[in-house]
Amino acid sequence: MADSGSGIQQATEEITETVGEVAKDVKDSVGEAIEQGVQSVVGTTLTPQQMQKATSSEQQKQLEDQKNLAETRRKLAFYQKTDQEQKRVREELKQKEAQRLQDQKQEKQVSEMKKEEKKKQPVNPAVAYVGKIELKRGVGG
Repeated sequence: MADSGSGIQQATEEITETVGEVAKDVKDSVGEAIEQGVQSVVGTTLTPQQMQKATSSEQQKQLEDQKNLAETRRKLAFYQKTDQEQKRVREELKQKEAQRLQDQKQEKQVSEMKKEEKKKQPVNPAVAYVGKIELKRGVGG
């Protein structure tokens, strides 16, 4: 029985040692896999100088984005103001044209009324005859 206890103890030690080695290998492999996964998501690891440069580059990009956004908003406001001004001018022109057409129509009506009044006035036969007299002047007439 002393042999069997010693054999079991020796087997247990070997198994423990083997399990420890396998666990260490697995732990190392898992650590490498995690590190590779993080690097593939984040990118390569950066030095403090690279991180500072990247941060200033990001800040620079944010400033440019803000400037571009402000410029776009300024242009949009300008275009909207221009559009409103054009609509106002078109409306004024439309009103002026409508007024001109109305005035023209009234003038035509007045002119027609004057013509009708002339037609209705009795024609004096003496005046009508004078208008028909031919005046002959000059040679060959």
